[in-house]
Amino acid sequence: MPGVPSGRGCDACRKQKKKCDLSTHPCPRCRRLDIPCIGLGQQRYKFVKAEGSSCSLVPARPQTRTVLPQTHVFRSLSNEHTQRVSAFTDKINPLIGVKFNLAWTYGDYLVDVPARLGTNEALDKAADTLLAALQRYSSPAVEVTLLVLEKYTLALAALRMCLDDPVTARSCETLAAIVLLLSCQQFLWKPTRVSTAHSEGAAQILRLRGRPGTCEPFERNLLLALRGVVLLQSLFSDNIIFTDREWLEVFETGQDQDTLSPEGRAIQCLTRAPNLMRRAKAALIAADASESHLMELRDESQRLRDDLEPHLTTLRQRLGVANSPTVSNDPNATVWLDLRHCHFLRSYSLGLAMAIIINEIVIAVTGDGDGDASPVLQESELFSGEIVRLAHIASQYRPLGASSLGLCLIAAEIGASDPGTKSAARQLRLEYETDFHAPDARTSTTTTTELQLICGRCTTRARMLQ
Repeated sequence: MPGVPSGRGCDACRKQKKKCDLSTHPCPRCRRLDIPCIGLGQQRYKFVKAEGSSCSLVPARPQTRTVLPQTHVFRSLSNEHTQRVSAFTDKINPLIGVKFNLAWTYGDYLVDVPARLGTNEALDKAADTLLAALQRYSSPAVEVTLLVLEKYTLALAALRMCLDDPVTARSCETLAAIVLLLSCQQFLWKPTRVSTAHSEGAAQILRLRGRPGTCEPFERNLLLALRGVVLLQSLFSDNIIFTDREWLEVFETGQDQDTLSPEGRAIQCLTRAPNLMRRAKAALIAADASESHLMELRDESQRLRDDLEPHLTTLRQRLGVANSPTVSNDPNATVWLDLRHCHFLRSYSLGLAMAIIINEIVIAVTGDGDGDASPVLQESELFSGEIVRLAHIASQYRPLGASSLGLCLIAAEIGASDPGTKSAARQLRLEYETDFHAPDARTSTTTTTELQLICGRCTTRARMLQ
């Protein structure tokens, strides 16, 4: 009886006479039904009698067959897949430098993405979109916006299909696709104000996924990348609302306070700001709010500013050490020195931005025309000028390494009282935006009225009651 090769599909698909996708293990059908995927890729033979009648389907040489572990079944890698993995890996290589390294800009979760490519269609399409957007740096003369928009549309379609599948929708890979697409937003649309629509969706993801400390490492890093964006955007949007307890849970790391980094401690201070802003704004709007209540809010906001100060001092001292000249003939050592300096510079700039934001609450409940607010106004002006100075230094790490300075320049523009400082912060912010978009004369008219916090000097009692 001659042996005729039969299909390589898994046992479950063959039993139901369904076409089996051999490109991944387990196959999509078994993964969707959450059942064991047995026999995928195994060659079978159909043995036929000489006269051509009666046939039976059995595995080849059953008496010597060895069942391999499932981890030994590999997908057939296509050129498209290997090219995608290779291109993505290049973008997170530490030796690429801080100017273009994705992981140092968008989060450590990106280090684990290449190993997961090929397992989720939405993640593959989202990675393609981000890689296409990054072509503007390797080929500045080529307009890539239309290509990025086309790939972004395909990624959204793939994401929609994944979300329709209850099993795939809950996977970390689908969450990674969402986070990657959020990162692609800045390459597609030119902001004329602080946009919070996508952060509102990210806030819902944080709320539904639970505390980052209870997740597997990859998902935890994804949620950690989301939480900082959501917190900062909540300062500008009334639609992103967490209770004080929820904020603490979102930023719970499981570490002792003694081992928490200065950045982590500063961020934990800032988690108290969004709800303090809302309470202050409500008191300023209410015509019957007592002066004693406003005094309590001022004292609370001043305590918050005092709690931030030691962490801000640590960040300032750390940057001073990193500014000390260090000479090295090793190119790899130079990369790490640049990374350290860039990281400390970004952290201190963000600390200054946090101080300005908290000062805005103090100014709002005190009144910008009140003499008691003068020291706070002067401090914010000083911090705004410092951010502008640091942003000029950070230009050496553009485009990606210094991208967080754009947010700091927004704070500087809000906190500056001097028209010259305000104008310098605005012009530098618009210059930073050209790292992701072509210059646009229409955005040069953007003013601080479009960069308004929930509560700040623009919401003092006198102005709210006018």
